[in-house]
Amino acid sequence: MIRDFQDSINDSRQLRFLYHHCAEELRLPGEYSDLLRMSVVYCMSAFDKLVHDMVIYGMVETFAGRRQGTLTYLKESISLENHLELMSCSVPPPEIVFRDIVQRKLSHQSFMDPNKLAAALSLIWSENHKWQVIADAMGRNQKQVAKELRNIYQRRNAIVHETDKNPSTSQKMPILTVDSERIESFILELGETIYRLVM
Repeated sequence: MIRDFQDSINDSRQLRFLYHHCAEELRLPGEYSDLLRMSVVYCMSAFDKLVHDMVIYGMVETFAGRRQGTLTYLKESISLENHLELMSCSVPPPEIVFRDIVQRKLSHQSFMDPNKLAAALSLIWSENHKWQVIADAMGRNQKQVAKELRNIYQRRNAIVHETDKNPSTSQKMPILTVDSERIESFILELGETIYRLVM
């Protein structure tokens, strides 16, 4: 799963390279900044998928008895319908059925906001001071790391839901190559750090 994440971040990098090639090297006529916006969306999608993959894998490992359950995991509820599915299955094995249940349950949730991310990680990671441990492992300040993620998440939302336009002027917000590069670097480091700490 970490390799998939890194490959997706590389896809984001390729969009930035394409922007640089078209807009700055060839100086082709037209507006190419949406390639940089797309790279931000790719980064955040890659990060969200990584967290989903880790949580699903960790919960299945806990269900199978190969990983210690957290308090949040133990308090997580499933429907009676899901319970019946698990009780009556033999083929496929219960682990596969449980994975499908967890995947369906989490499929509409997003873990890009710092608070939602910490809540999701609680399903598989008992650490009480998650952001402090993550920030320490990155050699950064806890509040700055959470704020940086929140700012990137808000920019991603502005791109996806508001076409990145300033509501008062209807003009697109400026974005530079350095913005895309900074976001990509931060998200890559954050994802790899969380993976090392949790998995």
